[in-house]
Amino acid sequence: MKLRKTFRINTIWVHIVLAFLGTYGICYLGSLMGITDVSFSVLNGLLMCAVYVLLSQTRQSLMKNPTPKQRRRRCLYAEGVSFLFSVTMIMGYQLQVNGLTECGVRGKGLILLRAVCLSIAVFPFGNLLFQGIEKLVSVDRRQHGTQWKPAAVFAVSALAVFVCLIPVWLAYYPIIMSYDFHRQVNEAAKGFAWFWPYQPIAHTWVIWVFLQLGGALNSLEAGIAGMALLQMLLYSLVTAYACAFLSRVTKKKWPVIAAVLFFGIFPLNSVMVMCTTKDVLFSILFLLFALLMAERFFFRQHGRNGVLWDVMIVAVGCLMMQFRNNAIYAVTAFCILWVLFADRQEKLRILLLCVLLAAGGRGTGAVIKTALGTEMEAPKGEMYSVPIQQFARVGYYHGQELDEEMWELLNSCIYAEAWELYNPPIADTVKNSGVAFDVTGDGHVKRFLHNWFSVGRRYPNEFLDAFLELTRGYWFWDDRSYAECLGYGLDGRMGVIYTYNSSEIENVGEIAHVSKFPWLEEQLEKIVSANVFFQWPVISIVFKSAFYFWSLCLLFLFFLYLRQKKQVVFCLLPLLYMGTMLLGPVVQMRYLFPVMVTLPVLASLLVMPKDTAEKSAV
Repeated sequence: MKLRKTFRINTIWVHIVLAFLGTYGICYLGSLMGITDVSFSVLNGLLMCAVYVLLSQTRQSLMKNPTPKQRRRRCLYAEGVSFLFSVTMIMGYQLQVNGLTECGVRGKGLILLRAVCLSIAVFPFGNLLFQGIEKLVSVDRRQHGTQWKPAAVFAVSALAVFVCLIPVWLAYYPIIMSYDFHRQVNEAAKGFAWFWPYQPIAHTWVIWVFLQLGGALNSLEAGIAGMALLQMLLYSLVTAYACAFLSRVTKKKWPVIAAVLFFGIFPLNSVMVMCTTKDVLFSILFLLFALLMAERFFFRQHGRNGVLWDVMIVAVGCLMMQFRNNAIYAVTAFCILWVLFADRQEKLRILLLCVLLAAGGRGTGAVIKTALGTEMEAPKGEMYSVPIQQFARVGYYHGQELDEEMWELLNSCIYAEAWELYNPPIADTVKNSGVAFDVTGDGHVKRFLHNWFSVGRRYPNEFLDAFLELTRGYWFWDDRSYAECLGYGLDGRMGVIYTYNSSEIENVGEIAHVSKFPWLEEQLEKIVSANVFFQWPVISIVFKSAFYFWSLCLLFLFFLYLRQKKQVVFCLLPLLYMGTMLLGPVVQMRYLFPVMVTLPVLASLLVMPKDTAEKSAV
């Protein structure tokens, strides 16, 4: 009895110390957010009491786990997520407020220590997250057989999504001609030989087709409106397939209804579908590829049907890779991991499938290029976006104090006059005017890496911060740069989605934007250009780029936590695609669009019946 009492007292004191540390972490984050004298406030006492109660209740909840091993596993995952959340919040606010993270070993150590303190206060919520996932997957769904028929779900969903998109199309009639459309439409007007692989030539060819249609109709607006209709139709059909998949897996009606509303009405989706950027068609094909892969992983891997699905996977995968130049790298890396994790009896077949995918992606691109007759080469500067920002940041902050040798070395990579153009969240401003090194010449990689290591060794903090600034929109929940990097507002129409129209064709004229539904366009512009969603409590979360990146990462962790091996391997595909985005020139919602539309499918795999997953080989 005495020993038990002593243990209880010791536990209370441990909770008091942890509550104090957690309160300190919250106060430090509050000071970064601009809440002055937060550590001095008497409310800290109430805050510490709240943290203490949460920790005590969390301990009681954890003790209900049947085995110590399961408790440790829950604690490990919950604390891991809590720490990641905490360290990203601290670094994110340091960058957003101060323009840099704390420097040196001591500074980085303080970031980690403060993140540990903050993670103590966040831990109860991390524990609730994994506790909720356990309860979600524990429900026996074999008893719920009242779901709609997949064929009916597909037909109704396709019609519903398409109908929801029609008012948005009329609002932005004939289509949103933004991003790189101004370049591609001129290439398309000049002819195949002018197609520059800076943008996928398959996508430029699509624009060319609808320019020809416009010429035949004697109206460029009518022709390019056909491109919007094509994107709407394909998007409706593929998202309807996703809704049917959700119905089959969850055996519930409400996920289908939620998915239809998300695909058809959510402004970031419906407006994005109207854009002429390559990311629309790529996202549609990416979702279709993911759905076919899900069929291959969980339902149709054996017999003749299995071979048929393999053929469709290769065909769709090869086509998908023609609409984003970096997709081939993500698919190739995924294929290697898929083969490594495959069951022995399936390895040979999966290896053949993966070889066809990787080789087919390259080969299809070569065939298209040869067929169109374009001889231009793809620029290689895009893959250097992160180093370009790192060099420019060093020049921007230290250009006046560099010794002659370092100045010359830095100038050989980024011209000195471009250092002042450094814009932390986007590499294009420097990349388009200040790159000095030849990314196509012989031996450039060796020289470039030597220079990169030399500068990085002297300025490691600037190199790290340059990467963090360039990717902040993905991992920092309270980031605004992803929607404001080049400005925002109703005049410029360059907020979270670019809706400006730039369609001047040399020696031809402009493709006019004539809204058929001005009121709806005005309301949507307040969201996607003026970014009014930042003023919406709670709801604003789903408009943040970090929401989708974190959702993807959390789903991967959930699969790991639940030991769902097949889901873990399957989730590597979108994760690897996002990995290539971390090396990109900027964070934009259009880059996340493939992940956004695929997340409902990934989330449904959490409740995939265990017997279904076990019957099929990875």
